[in-house]
Order: sequence, then structure tokens, then C-alpha cells
Amino acid sequence: MKDLIYNYLINPRNNKRIKIKAVEKHVIDKLGLDHYWDKFGGYNTFAEAIEFLVQDGVIQPVKSWKQNGMNPALYNGYQVIIQEDKLDADLIQMLSTQYHPEINVSYYFNHKLEYQQDRVYLSALNNFLKENTALNELRAITVNERSFQIFYDEKWLLSRHGHNFLQRVGLTLEDLRCYPTYEPFFYYQRQHTVGREANVLIVENKDTFFSLKTLMQKGFNSWAKTSFSLLIYGEGRKIEKSFSFFWELEEYKNCKVNFHYFGDLDPEGILIWHELQRRAQVKIRPFVFFYSTLVNKYLNVAQPVKKGQTISKEAIQAFLAYFSAGDADLISKMLNSNLYLPQEGLNYQLLNELAD
Repeated sequence: MKDLIYNYLINPRNNKRIKIKAVEKHVIDKLGLDHYWDKFGGYNTFAEAIEFLVQDGVIQPVKSWKQNGMNPALYNGYQVIIQEDKLDADLIQMLSTQYHPEINVSYYFNHKLEYQQDRVYLSALNNFLKENTALNELRAITVNERSFQIFYDEKWLLSRHGHNFLQRVGLTLEDLRCYPTYEPFFYYQRQHTVGREANVLIVENKDTFFSLKTLMQKGFNSWAKTSFSLLIYGEGRKIEKSFSFFWELEEYKNCKVNFHYFGDLDPEGILIWHELQRRAQVKIRPFVFFYSTLVNKYLNVAQPVKKGQTISKEAIQAFLAYFSAGDADLISKMLNSNLYLPQEGLNYQLLNELAD
């Protein structure tokens, strides 16, 4: 991601002062929203890359533009102070003829340091491509398997350096005839319930998952006139990376799926829902009935939010849009008072009473 940002910053068509929102938009447009969050770490990695570029003397903050209010905070604008870092003409000539034609080496002409760091990987990739002249005829294997085959490091291709390297040389995982695998999630599926349309409920915490699973095993699977055929344990933020495993479930490949989410009623829980929906690129509705019941029943005993939570005004605004004006006002006041309610407030007994 750092290299993608760097190339954008040094583009002569850009102004010397650049808004941070424009930089992030460029990154998302190039990587795709799903890859930006899932494979590259999203805003946190973006902020880290910006700080690296500041430390490297590539950019400096325009402090008069103030900070963006995010966590970690960045300034709203940065001044570009690019320094020349070109290879000499003889080395450029050597690079242009030494490597396999599938490897685009032009990036390194103006990035001497990165070339020195990547030489060993360029050599390994070059050997692999020359040994496999009919690359398109290779059987596709997992990315970790291909990574070990080429670099003798099964984790490298999916590392940050590996991602940056492929971007520099103009290749993709598909070009290398490999594919990522998705970490599976825990789930419970009711037998013989999948038809042309299905409702799926994702829950953040394991206690609520087991309470709902036990009730579904006993035949209680409907709340607020919504019958669920599949229950997924999100395991906090882990679901943001494991959600893609859903598309491996054969039963749901030919039906319309309505996704619902229920998590803690706090900034972190709301942000998990919001980022999951954006990264999965499918609509995932908060299960309003559970959240409304939670806040109306327990608002008077809401506790102070635990430290270290990321607050996203965008996520909270999108979340509240699903609720009635009255419930949205209650939730908003609770969050503004720095209070929260855990989803465990809807315990097994109460969930049983609430079932249709």
C-alpha cells in the first residue's frame, strides 16, 4: 500500500498539497474496497503507510488543515517533498534485459532502495517463470502452496511485502495460478430449511451464539417474524476476514440470502457491522428487533464503554438509520454518554421468551 500511495503522490499531475481523503480514495479505487479492508488492513494500514512516508521525508503534514478525527489520526492535508532516487543507466539497461518479460521492472528505475530489497524475490520469481513457460497450463493451487514453491516461504505472498511486490511487478495471484483460501467460521444450520430465500443471522459473541443455537436445535428459530436457517458465530472482528467462507456453502449458492447482524451495542460492535458490510459488498442489516429490545430493557443499567474503542461517526449514522426515531434517539444518547450494552443482555431465557 505504501508503494501505491508513493506513486500517486509523485504523479506530476497532482498538486504539491494533497488532501488525505483523495489519497485514500485513490488507494481504494486501485485495490478495490474488499481488498483494501480484507487483504491490506484498511484504514489502520493506510494510516501506518502515511506515517512511514512522513518519517521517510516524502511528505509532511499541513498542520493548519488540522486532523481528520479518525483513530489513528492523520492530518487532512500533506505537502509532497519527493527526493530523487533513480537507478543509473547501466543498471536500468541490465534490468530491462535480465528478467522474464512477464515481470515489469519499470517501477524500480526510480526506486533504488526497493530494488535492493526486492532483488532476491525478483530472482526467485524469474526462475519460476522461466521454468514454467506454459504458465496458463499450470494447475491452480493455493496461494500458500505457490508461495512456498517460488520463495520457500509459504506466508510471503500474502504478507504486506508480498502484496507490494506483486503490485510493483504487475502480476496478480491469478497470473501465478494460485488462489487464497478463507478461514472458516463456526455456524449452525437448521436441517432442510434452505429454499429459494434464506435468512442468515451473524452474532458477534460466542455466548449469544450458543444460546441461539440451543434454541434453534429445540425448534425456536423465528424472532419478529423472521425465520433463520443459518446462525454464524462472527467471533468479534474475525468475521471480517472469514465471511468469504459463506460462499463455499453449497446450499446457499442458488438462493436469495438476507443477512442480519447482532452484536454489542457499542462503537466497536457497530463498527464491526459497518466494516463487514462494506468489505463483504453485500447488504447486512442490523437485526433491529434484538437491538431495540436490548436498549429498551437495559438502558438504565448501561455501563461505561471500555477504553480503546474506535468511534466511527459514519458507522453510527448508518446503523441508526435502520431504527425508529424513538429507538435511534435512545441509542444515540447512550453512545453520546459513552455508555454501552453487551449483546449478552439478551440471555437464553429472554431469547426463548422473545421467540415467535
